[in-house]
Amino acid sequence: MHTAYDKPRTRALRGSQPARNLARWPSAARGWLAALIALAAASLHGAELHIGNGGEPLTLDPHRYNLRLEQTILGDLFEGLTTVDAKGRIVPGAAERWETSDDGLTWTFHLRKDGRWSDGKPVTAHDFVYSLRRLLNPATAASLAYFLYPIAGAEAINAGNEPPEALGVQASDDHTLQIHLAKPFPFFAERLFYPTGSPVPEHVVAEHGDDWVKAGNLVTNGAFVLDEWVPQGHVRLRRNPAWRDAESMQLEAVTYHPTSDRSAAYNRFLSGELDIIGDFPPGEIARLQAERGDETHLSPLLSIMYLVFNTTAKPFDDARVRRALALAVNRELITGRVLRSGELPSHSFVPPLVAGFESKIAPRAPDPATARALLAAAGYDEDNPLEITLRHIAGDDNKTVQVAIASMWKAIGVSTRLHHADLASHFAALRQGDFEVAEAGWFGENNPEHYLELLMSATGDVNYGRFQDADYDSLMQRAKATVSLSERIALMQQAEVRGLSLDPVVPLYSVTIRSLVRKGVRGWQANPRNVHPARFLAD
Repeated sequence: MHTAYDKPRTRALRGSQPARNLARWPSAARGWLAALIALAAASLHGAELHIGNGGEPLTLDPHRYNLRLEQTILGDLFEGLTTVDAKGRIVPGAAERWETSDDGLTWTFHLRKDGRWSDGKPVTAHDFVYSLRRLLNPATAASLAYFLYPIAGAEAINAGNEPPEALGVQASDDHTLQIHLAKPFPFFAERLFYPTGSPVPEHVVAEHGDDWVKAGNLVTNGAFVLDEWVPQGHVRLRRNPAWRDAESMQLEAVTYHPTSDRSAAYNRFLSGELDIIGDFPPGEIARLQAERGDETHLSPLLSIMYLVFNTTAKPFDDARVRRALALAVNRELITGRVLRSGELPSHSFVPPLVAGFESKIAPRAPDPATARALLAAAGYDEDNPLEITLRHIAGDDNKTVQVAIASMWKAIGVSTRLHHADLASHFAALRQGDFEVAEAGWFGENNPEHYLELLMSATGDVNYGRFQDADYDSLMQRAKATVSLSERIALMQQAEVRGLSLDPVVPLYSVTIRSLVRKGVRGWQANPRNVHPARFLAD
């Protein structure tokens, strides 16, 4: 497939003097030149990048995704009303503009008139009405449906108490979409760039059912389409010629490789097999910065890594036990001596990088003596030691951190068994509540609600520990009903203090992204969301 700017170069190659006189050259030179011409001709079809993506996607249905590695692929395939630019900033996507009513409850989106599905059909406001209803329909079983609970009727629909048609969305015409919120949500434009806000093609879903996401069936509205998906092998995307800005793209294809083994991914990068990887062993930082400084990128991520307690399982339903384990953890030791790659220790659940939010959580120094006293009060001592299982994601980095935490707990008389699993299996267990204590993480948004919602009882299965507290819920609900951003922030600050006083989670640190980007790859820009849409990349 050629775009307009490819064709003149193709004609120039075909009419070149070396090509016409190739038969007169010596055989060795002919072979060399033929290979060069073939390589040049191949380049005219557009470059392809190979990117390590952390693991195997479980789905490419944007309404059923849960993993960050799935979000990366889906961001190339689909485009919501809003999207991100190369620097991770929220910008217009399928909608070219929008406005908000004075009370913050009605958002009107004006869709681009040149929006097309990859099969050529127009993308309309009706597609978004269908898709938002599908997302909230409990039959879809979308674990992240709560992302769009701000929409009027969304929570009741998702709980099965109202029909999908009761959702506060309507198409005024083919290119005008109105979304009515139940309560003001000033961060709504940011929330819509996630795959949960993406449109899906009703005509394709109706024809293929759950098989609509398979290669050959999948129809998208983003910059790329699905070329092939080889389980545990790769997901290859190719440029979507129907996308509104396809002619400006430099890549013809991008292939995502599951790279759950960080060391293996690192070796594949060094061998030239992968062009970009999003992680590498921290012990290699100094050498890479010295030898491959222009390919090595360290950048802070909007994120929080934390431990979560299953508050429905004994003894973690006892706040004294949770507090004891929390008081034994030394975050500064974890970031300074164990990880050693620039991670920021965090005592708050809202990441320090979130703009406009100053946490009121007072840092707590490790206090083993108080921790032991709390355990004793809960019935655990040398004669009856607490024995727990700590689940974590497989990988040397994660294991090292969890071993350090287990050592800290051993110092207060707790015996810890470590249990590891691949990323997808790990978070599936967390969503099912199949754990005692577990490593967890949450990335992405530059607003405090994105993180504090995880502790609300109505959030669903990504409130992994099933934490419930009426006072916390009340503060968050009051915040969500407040139009004034400053008052909203103040209520969320109070909610965070209340929630963490009960220790349902142990905040640990914000992640530093360690990336390697092959020299020659253009368009990759470090940003606090760590999003790098392939449409901006070039080789």
